[in-house]
Amino acid sequence: MTGLPYTGQQFDSIEEDVVRSGAVFIPSIMPTKVRFSDINPTVAGQIASVLERFTSQGVEVWLRFAHEMNWYAGKGQEYAGGTPDEFITAWQHVHAAVANNPKILMFWCPNYDTVENIQPWWPGPDYVDIVGMDNYPPGYTTFASAYGDFYDGFAARYNKHFCIGETGSFNGGTVEEKEAWVSQLANVDLKEFPCFKSITWFEYYKTEYDYRIIMGQLPATIQKTLSYFR
Repeated sequence: MTGLPYTGQQFDSIEEDVVRSGAVFIPSIMPTKVRFSDINPTVAGQIASVLERFTSQGVEVWLRFAHEMNWYAGKGQEYAGGTPDEFITAWQHVHAAVANNPKILMFWCPNYDTVENIQPWWPGPDYVDIVGMDNYPPGYTTFASAYGDFYDGFAARYNKHFCIGETGSFNGGTVEEKEAWVSQLANVDLKEFPCFKSITWFEYYKTEYDYRIIMGQLPATIQKTLSYFR
């Protein structure tokens, strides 16, 4: 969100593909040049209207609103941000705006930190459908060490779906490190983590860091990656 009113123009070019895919749509609507305090009921209604373009065509939406808010809030011109209280108020306005649309779920997704540090940004269990945390750990990290505390503090405590909104190997990682982390994600013990539902890998070449595990990879690497999910 770089200005108001919010029109969702960044989704214009992908709307047809999203609808045709039959997949869940996880839009990350990030207030960059807009402060949390600017997200009033009117703006929240604009967000709801944009998402209704998708839900009216049968698409389920997991709204990842203001993701990594705990990381970006103090980043100045790149992210206008605001205080935890302002974020929570903004979140609750958006929640109210989409509450009557059964195809929209509110996906709360802070950046990696301790539960204690993240807690001030928690909107409350009545306003959240899905919890997750963006995390890019070293390749040989275990799932439990990367997500266990957060999972216990929010997903298990409040019986919420746990979905990974964004992950990859730290600073891109080597092929071996990526594969090690993918293996951890694909082999989570659902008896230990029953709220765990989904993973979104950051399939992107970002400046000097190559997080990709499919695009631009050798056929053998692609097949090995896919084999973890068969």
